[in-house]
Amino acid sequence: MALGRHLSLQGLCVLLLGTMVGGQVLELRLKDGAHRCEGRVEVKHQGEWGTVDDMDWTLKDASVVCRQLGCGAAIGFPGGAYFGPGLGPIWLLYTSCDGTESTVSDCRHSNIKDYRNDSYLHDWDAGVVCSGFVRLAGGDEPCSGQVEVYSGEAWIPVSDGNFTLPTAQVICAELGCGKAVSVQGHELFRESSARVWAEEFRCEGEEPELSVCLRVPCPGGTCHHSGAAQVVCSGEMQVRPFTSVNTLLR
Repeated sequence: MALGRHLSLQGLCVLLLGTMVGGQVLELRLKDGAHRCEGRVEVKHQGEWGTVDDMDWTLKDASVVCRQLGCGAAIGFPGGAYFGPGLGPIWLLYTSCDGTESTVSDCRHSNIKDYRNDSYLHDWDAGVVCSGFVRLAGGDEPCSGQVEVYSGEAWIPVSDGNFTLPTAQVICAELGCGKAVSVQGHELFRESSARVWAEEFRCEGEEPELSVCLRVPCPGGTCHHSGAAQVVCSGEMQVRPFTSVNTLLR
């Protein structure tokens, strides 16, 4: 491990902070998680995927990753190669996001190069756990409740207008909650003043996640409904414990 991991971090920040590479947005992905919205953070440079070191990795950095991938809010930022060590280059040694950026390319970050050449190892690959695009909230069980989707800033309830069982099937599968048992409407919104999502989801039932289903804008931006869409799934959500790795000491 290079001596610079702890030593001269302030100087490293000054020397290596950069911006977008050639004006291009860095392509991102999360690998080896339970679904596409969690895993080891990888970036693509010159056609090759590489990892990000977890030096000073924070929830703000993770929030930008989740936003760029359309994966909702960041709920964890495990380091120490929590999702397993990557292969190939370590492209980024350092990122510094405010948490409001649209992409990681908008954050200050180290120059892109293969930091393995400086004796850094994949033992410190950064990870992210995002909430995903959809959740079930306020139910009696983790796998039941009001359908809410993430706008990039807040969770917005989905109306029960034209909400179908195939759409519920996609949601239950995406959340690791088994199959849809029932779809309920005519239910009060969890918050009386809440906005309502201005699209209807028209899933066929086989889509891998809700975000790729056909969406139909509601006329005038207002969906006709009698209440919030509620879904009950057959399974219990399995939550991966990751809190402790967020506080790993180097």
